[in-house]
Amino acid sequence: MSKTTMQDTAQHGGSPGSLPGLLAKDAKPSRFGGVREWQAEHSISRLFRTSIRLQTAFDRCFSRFGMTAQEAAVLLHCVEEGETSAGRLARIMGRDKGKITRFVDKLEENGFLDRKNDPHDRRLLVIQATSKGRRVAPQLRLRFEEVRSQFFHGVLNIDIGKLESVLAQLHANAERLCEEKFKAERD
Repeated sequence: MSKTTMQDTAQHGGSPGSLPGLLAKDAKPSRFGGVREWQAEHSISRLFRTSIRLQTAFDRCFSRFGMTAQEAAVLLHCVEEGETSAGRLARIMGRDKGKITRFVDKLEENGFLDRKNDPHDRRLLVIQATSKGRRVAPQLRLRFEEVRSQFFHGVLNIDIGKLESVLAQLHANAERLCEEKFKAERD
């Protein structure tokens, strides 16, 4: 970047590629149609990057237990539910049943969960935490809370409320897009 562009970027606030930098007097037209489109693209990119970093932070916290954050969440749901099924876990967690089954497989392999046939319907498998899984659950809850607390450090409660509102709308929009895409693929 030229010295002039860096000075203009600093003068107008922001870093190279930031919105103020793009609005500087010598900013070049971008592939975005306008400021709103640029902001939306930038926000989606930041949302993805934040999600990836948060998932990495959570996974690192649970690696000492020999599991990922998603596996820890499955185990905690099993402890809370007592007996459950992969289908129920998928609905509760908003994941597909195949992914949940892979999490359960690993947790069962490591002795945290157990599966058995449902006594009322032998076609169904019941999933439940083992004594090892129940013993580690309080530590897992504590780790989740520690990471959540650190993640929201410095963010005001009112802003967390606004974030939740925005994320709820974005989630609803994403659900609608998935449904429309699924319907288009079926037709």
